[in-house]
Amino acid sequence: MKWLRCYAVGFIVTAFAITGMQSYRRPGADQPIAGTIVMAAVWPIAAAIVLGGSIGEVASDGWDPEITAARLEKQNAASRQ
Repeated sequence: MKWLRCYAVGFIVTAFAITGMQSYRRPGADQPIAGTIVMAAVWPIAAAIVLGGSIGEVASDGWDPEITAARLEKQNAASRQ
């Protein structure tokens, strides 16, 4: 399900960007109702993905700090190559 998560995050970033562009084009004017609805619908999803991903990684390690540190060191070593 990793690809689904990537698409979900991409959709959320796109929704933020498009709504921000609408606001930027109309300085001093009221935000269009569509932009307000999009932001109202997207921000809870974004918060759930960020918090859920963070909590999920910690919980999957069984709350063992040594395992978490080893996994992070392994990821850092892989990203440096």
